[in-house]
Amino acid sequence: MRARVAFATVLGAALASAVACVDLFHSTSDVHGICETDGGDASDPRCGPEAGPVEAGPPDLCAPDAGVAQQRATAACAWLAACDHPIGENKTGACMVNAILAYDCEANPNRQPKGKAAAFWQCLQNATSSAAPTCADVGKCVFPDGIPQGCKNGGFIGCSQSQYNLDTRQDCVAPSDAGSEGENCAAYGQTCNSLDVDASNDSALCINPKGQGRACTGAGCSNGYLSFCNDAGVDIGYDCSAFGAGACTLTGAAPACKPDGTGACPATNDVTCTSGGVEAQGCMTGIPETVDCTAISGNGTCVPIEAGAPGTIPSDACRVLDGGCTDDTCNGALLAACVRGRTVNIDCTQLHLKTCNPITTEEGDVAACNPP
Repeated sequence: MRARVAFATVLGAALASAVACVDLFHSTSDVHGICETDGGDASDPRCGPEAGPVEAGPPDLCAPDAGVAQQRATAACAWLAACDHPIGENKTGACMVNAILAYDCEANPNRQPKGKAAAFWQCLQNATSSAAPTCADVGKCVFPDGIPQGCKNGGFIGCSQSQYNLDTRQDCVAPSDAGSEGENCAAYGQTCNSLDVDASNDSALCINPKGQGRACTGAGCSNGYLSFCNDAGVDIGYDCSAFGAGACTLTGAAPACKPDGTGACPATNDVTCTSGGVEAQGCMTGIPETVDCTAISGNGTCVPIEAGAPGTIPSDACRVLDGGCTDDTCNGALLAACVRGRTVNIDCTQLHLKTCNPITTEEGDVAACNPP
């Protein structure tokens, strides 16, 4: 049944408190990703020293090396999917792409998250690097203004109808849901918008915070917000202040958010790949930028893009083209997270979570580690 009522909310702490960071993955074989699996090489200089215990105290958003970035992304995303439902970009594999881009600053030097996006990834990192992570701490990252009391009705994905948690879409499968399951669109420079045509608070999506809504007609820049449309005419752009140089520009090949960086190159919406398919290189705004695909989809997985649509960025080229996975699945008790076609097997119990089983959401049943 679709809900036509507001969510009840409770004011709470703004972000999870800083907590000590420890090694959660000492015996998990696949966690280092590029260093130990998929043809990776532990001697690769990008991997740095073998990821062991990290210094106590709140970890910086940028990991010290690629191995630690993979660790942090795995923990953050497994816990996010388990505690707050694997909907949208919360799905473990999809989340890991975004988390690696946030935590591996060497692989992704030009479009690091800022503002509310950086706050989300820092909060999630702090919460899941604790010696004893909890769903309550993860929930504070998804609902930074306070975790809702619960779902008054079931069978819908909606937005807050109050002044709190405006960027978060809430997954209410049943009235008995705790109310803390949802996706924080601010992690991607977006906000929650309920798009149901009959005006009920249902079918919510993450969209451009100040764009064209569901009447999107073309790409453009407006007060720092980048607009571009999906096939349904919904503006799925985002706030450029959440990434890179923090500005939207019309001076490139198409409207685009500017990356951090210097230098100049002929503006193009093509993405090219270095020899061996390691790095994706772009010049959407006339400023050169690169992403190391090895950290995301594995060695040699850069796939060139010709005349990409507005909003195309180099990391879009990082994917396994043929023969890769297509979705997260359970591999026995393990979670086989699908990271742009690369399978990363995760031992949920090593992360203090329960073994892999599908979690029921309003978007379907999705494989994930289960909450403790």
